[in-house]
Amino acid sequence: MARTFRVGIIVLSVTIVIALVVVFRIQDSSAHAGYDRSAPAAGAVVDPAPALVEVWFTLEIDVGGTVITVSGPDGSRVDLDDETFDLNDLSRKRVTVTLRPDLGPGPYTVRWTTLSAEDGEEESGEFTFIIGGDYAEHAAGAF
Repeated sequence: MARTFRVGIIVLSVTIVIALVVVFRIQDSSAHAGYDRSAPAAGAVVDPAPALVEVWFTLEIDVGGTVITVSGPDGSRVDLDDETFDLNDLSRKRVTVTLRPDLGPGPYTVRWTTLSAEDGEEESGEFTFIIGGDYAEHAAGAF
């Protein structure tokens, strides 16, 4: 009886250790502040042009290491280089950047780099949205 009890304790202890290792590995692998959503959304077609781009990330971001840029159809920068971090967002996951007011139709690319406030790891990526429904229809017909 005592031996069965000891074996049960050992099995339980090993199970707990394995579960903790799995949980910590999952948390460690997801500790980058990646793209969650945006307005305009990735792949969206918008008309008229938005005044700003809002991006939400999956984790709290470090203000000092987060950059968002927006480039237009010709590759030139069309944002005002004024990333704003929403101080009312207690989760610290939302960033906005203002766009020039004279944007024409075409594809716009948003490039972002974040620094996670949780682990200091950097993450980067990009997405595109299109201004002008006529442009999107014309581009789709070209393929």
